[in-house]
Amino acid sequence: MITVTVERNPKGKIIRFTVKGHAGYDEAGRDIICAAASATSYTAIGWFEEKYNPEGDEKKKSFTEKDGLIRWKRPEPDKKADDQADNESVTADDAVLEAMLIGFKQIEYSYGKKYLVVKD
Repeated sequence: MITVTVERNPKGKIIRFTVKGHAGYDEAGRDIICAAASATSYTAIGWFEEKYNPEGDEKKKSFTEKDGLIRWKRPEPDKKADDQADNESVTADDAVLEAMLIGFKQIEYSYGKKYLVVKD
């Protein structure tokens, strides 16, 4: 089973998530639930890596991964003089993370908690 754990700050913003385990729906390489969970998480991670670490600096990576485990921590945005642009940027970041969470919940709903569980 895959467990998706989302952590939020006191304001309700997603600040971390962990995707752990294997669905066991099919054999490795053919498991559509594992593929869906990977695609969902890597889409969100890709957003943050492109935005906050476009050079691919290992020291700035927002995530770690190994077989059956992805851990991500929200990067701190650079301070900008234009607060409006910064607020719009944070709003976009929040939207990406909430959309990711909806994707995980849809997988859970479609295939059942036997294969994927979301803890929010």
